[in-house]
Amino acid sequence: MTIKQFFLTITTLCVVLSSGFTPAIAGGKKIHWQPYETGIQMIKDQNKKGFLHFYTDWCHYCKIMNKQTFNDSKIIDYLNDNFISIRVNAEKQRAIARKYGVNQFPNTWFISEDSTTLSNQPGFIQPEMLLNMLKFLKTDSFKNMKFSEFINKQEQKKTVIQ
Repeated sequence: MTIKQFFLTITTLCVVLSSGFTPAIAGGKKIHWQPYETGIQMIKDQNKKGFLHFYTDWCHYCKIMNKQTFNDSKIIDYLNDNFISIRVNAEKQRAIARKYGVNQFPNTWFISEDSTTLSNQPGFIQPEMLLNMLKFLKTDSFKNMKFSEFINKQEQKKTVIQ
């Protein structure tokens, strides 16, 4: 390799790395997914809210959500610290999908500490939006305000900090 090729390689590498490329999983962390029955029991035993995600192997947006949203280090940390995360393949566990009326994918449900459903969100969810949803539920803000009000307050906090 000539000096010219070496510097061209280094320059190209610097451009790629400075263009916003970051490793998706910081430190190899992953969401601590639980099987359905185990997760529901853990929700009750640990008095934590649950995050229930339905997917299928053929679903395009399930794959994108798995690659983008569930590999985001903020999502991984927040879910692992504050929720019991349950992942259900709706084709292999059809009875569970039917129980929740799931017929489109991906489909995400939020479960209370007593294992009753709080809300659901069908479709792909971007990492930043999911993080806001998780914070809204974790803080019990849903009991006294709408999600849009919560988002506005979050934006105001960001503005004050900046």
